[in-house]
Amino acid sequence: MDVSRRAKWIDMKSVQPPSSFIPGLGADLPALRKARALWQANRFEEALQQFEEAVRRHPNNLVALVDASRALGARFEIRRAEALLDRLLELTERKPELLHLAGQTYRMIFRPEKAMACFERALARTKDIADSFLELAILYERRHRLDEAESLLSECLRLNPDYLEAQFFRLRLLRRLKRETEAESGMRSLVDHPAAHPALKAQAWAEMAQAFDRSARFKEAWDAMLQSKRCLMPLAGSVLRESDAVLGHLNRLAASVTPEHYLRWSETAPPSGGGRTAILTSFPRSGTTLLEQVLDAHSQVVSSDEREAFARDVFPSIWQSPGSSVPTAAAMDGAPEERLQRLRSRYFSYMEAALQEPIGERVHLDKNPPLTMVLPGFLRLFPRTHIFFALRDPRDVVVSCLMQYLPLNPISVSFLTPERAARRYANDLAVWRLMKERIVAPWIEIRYEDTVLQLEREARRAIEFLGLPWESEVLKYRDRLNEKVVGSPTYEAVRQPLYKHAMGRWKNYEEFLAPCLPILQPIVSEFGY
Repeated sequence: MDVSRRAKWIDMKSVQPPSSFIPGLGADLPALRKARALWQANRFEEALQQFEEAVRRHPNNLVALVDASRALGARFEIRRAEALLDRLLELTERKPELLHLAGQTYRMIFRPEKAMACFERALARTKDIADSFLELAILYERRHRLDEAESLLSECLRLNPDYLEAQFFRLRLLRRLKRETEAESGMRSLVDHPAAHPALKAQAWAEMAQAFDRSARFKEAWDAMLQSKRCLMPLAGSVLRESDAVLGHLNRLAASVTPEHYLRWSETAPPSGGGRTAILTSFPRSGTTLLEQVLDAHSQVVSSDEREAFARDVFPSIWQSPGSSVPTAAAMDGAPEERLQRLRSRYFSYMEAALQEPIGERVHLDKNPPLTMVLPGFLRLFPRTHIFFALRDPRDVVVSCLMQYLPLNPISVSFLTPERAARRYANDLAVWRLMKERIVAPWIEIRYEDTVLQLEREARRAIEFLGLPWESEVLKYRDRLNEKVVGSPTYEAVRQPLYKHAMGRWKNYEEFLAPCLPILQPIVSEFGY
């Protein structure tokens, strides 16, 4: 939930020294200033070394501990970040601002229980940190502790009545608590509020669009969705340019990696390949979350839900070198085996740290729809990985992408207009159609619609594909979701009994989708929709 930039993990590039926003935290250090400069220059490994050196020389300097833990967390060095945060709290647990900052960082490094404990302790000491209320409410809501989350936000708004982000999230909670009329009225007021940030207005419009969709007010839903996109468009310039540049590089990479590359990588990889891997990919809103939860209920499978470690850290490390500034087949082909082995170990270390458990002999399922575009990199590292590709009616996919609010990033920026969303979908599916003819790794396509209508049949297909014995417990996957936190934006829907109303949803918007349908028709025809 991106209700506020204050409630998000702050990008290290925009961070100020912690001493500048927590008075009395401690002195800044020359070594930390040097580390930040290296970070700004994208020299991440050198920056991490400087941060950790500052901690080694000044083990009780709180600024060093805060900065180093944030940097390590941003690079998925979760265990090392956690160790520094634990030390930070040993040194001082009494400053609520520091507890709040530690809570944010624990959340970012997949330690939600510790994050909640920090926010709870901060609020026990002071009611002056409005963001602590919001952060804790978000964590509670993800665990479906709705009444507790609503109580927190009501108290927050009693103390901070102008905190618009808290107002929005409380309204969203009211919708989950079946108080739809009150939620809609509040959202209408919020989108007209002159002080609301455009991103907040976009989320409120998106909530209204989904409410209208649920009540079959489809013209109002479409108009509200477009209003949401209009709020985001002025913020999208640099992200859009980045998206276009990255997409161009990845399209060229996919086109340049030949069947011979994939075969050679498979033949020269170590027999074990570093572990038992599978990936579940496709395009956002294609039904990956449902299939992931079914597979994760198998005793010999453990899934990681939409972690960014591979795309953000591991993939660039495969091909980056002094002579290579963009991913190419030649750069990946030339990656030395020593580097690849180190990256395999790093990948599993990241995932185990996030899961807080060893993977062992289980199949690790990396579920992440955007992995489609970096699939050549994943197959360079794990050439024999099993690939699940989720299919869904392309028209339903596009409608779902448009209706769901997502923070601006190089993928979601494609969902600001219907035509751009359709073109991005067609692009990514064209890449998959090309790669599946070239790769030597085993792959299977599974349709969302078939999974909904024939769950056991499709579950059996998927488990047989992995070479695992059938376990009927996978059909009871929903029993686990009261305790398990799902990272996908569909975390709420996947807890519900299987439903059919998302199939053919696009027909409610057919007249508005008309300009997009010719873009999607070749894929619709190929996959028989």
